[in-house]
Amino acid sequence: MSCFLFLIFLTEVSCRLGTDNDNRHNWYEKKRLKAKCLQRDDATGRHAVRRCWWLEGARSWFHRTSISWFPGQTRNWTYDELTSHCNDYFACMQNTNCYKDYILYETLDRCSHDAFSIGPMSFCDKKLNEIKKSSPDTLSFCAKDYLDGKTSKKWTCESSRALGDCLLPEVKKYCDLDLLPLFKEHQDHRQYYLGCDGRLKFEDLETPYNHTSEIVEIP
Repeated sequence: MSCFLFLIFLTEVSCRLGTDNDNRHNWYEKKRLKAKCLQRDDATGRHAVRRCWWLEGARSWFHRTSISWFPGQTRNWTYDELTSHCNDYFACMQNTNCYKDYILYETLDRCSHDAFSIGPMSFCDKKLNEIKKSSPDTLSFCAKDYLDGKTSKKWTCESSRALGDCLLPEVKKYCDLDLLPLFKEHQDHRQYYLGCDGRLKFEDLETPYNHTSEIVEIP
């Protein structure tokens, strides 16, 4: 099984690494890296990025696959246990000194939200889907949109907060009680990672930051 998973990972890598000149440089994800790591006469930073993606990125991918295939293992996990692979990959990316700050935290948010969604939240989603089929009028419109996959995947402070506020009453009412504190902790982390609560300041954020509406849009 592990060999099969590794072959899948190598296939993903081969798709990402092109043979033409443009694709080869796209490997370094120019828009995600600091200018100092894009200098052609010094490949130190790019080599660090490559090593991080191959080593820690592979570990993160395997951990994510394990959660996806066996979500039951996450039922009693703490938030740190659930997102440990995300934190390790974040640390690896940060240690390259190449990734822009907002990219680091955007990646951490996406990874953590993915782990939460395919792990413990998947059981809540199953219950909500059952209710949607049997008594659809009991769920809010936004909850039904969420279950139908109609919510935005372009996360901002506003959209992530709106989704959390929408699902919180449903989680309280229909899902396992043990999920509630984890759900709240997850929402708190999302607001932090996206720079919504003022604790993070992204000096290299390339999209407009509206301090009034507190919307941070990650490209």
